[in-house]
Amino acid sequence: MSSELFSSFPKIITERLVLRGITQRDSESIYKLLSNPEVVKYDTFELFTDIKQAKDLIECFSEEFRRKRAIFWGISLKNQSEIIGFCKCEIEIPKIRADFGYDLRPEYWNMGIMTEALGAVMDFTFNKIHINRIEASVSNENNASIRVLEKSGFVKEGVLRKRNYWGGNYHDMVIFSILRNEY
Repeated sequence: MSSELFSSFPKIITERLVLRGITQRDSESIYKLLSNPEVVKYDTFELFTDIKQAKDLIECFSEEFRRKRAIFWGISLKNQSEIIGFCKCEIEIPKIRADFGYDLRPEYWNMGIMTEALGAVMDFTFNKIHINRIEASVSNENNASIRVLEKSGFVKEGVLRKRNYWGGNYHDMVIFSILRNEY
């Protein structure tokens, strides 16, 4: 992994969005996101009940970047500073594979925001990091997220049975991928 990639946080600007680093100033936004039962319904995050959980998570995001393992972009609309979601790119070294994940507040669902953000992160991952394969796993019950991945060009590879655990139950996960030569 080239050291310049992690020398400063890579900000991405799209037509409607700004993808930027998440700081402790964003604690309320992250708390608002992950304390919403609809957001964490298909997520490995447990429902947040305290702002300290958001602060701790932001510190984990920062630590992953410092350790050159992952980039967590906060997603905001261009005309606002408040984060409405985030997108993760966890990088396997050497630059073979990246794993994507994302969350978005429900009032912004069905507006193409996550598809736009994901497209920008895919472009960054393939063209700046030169990753060969991007993966994403999603609950087989999360139809909206499956649609986002399919619209973004990801291909369903299979089902990982009882792969994740949350809400007191094991859940099947559907694995999707896209290769650089398919992008």
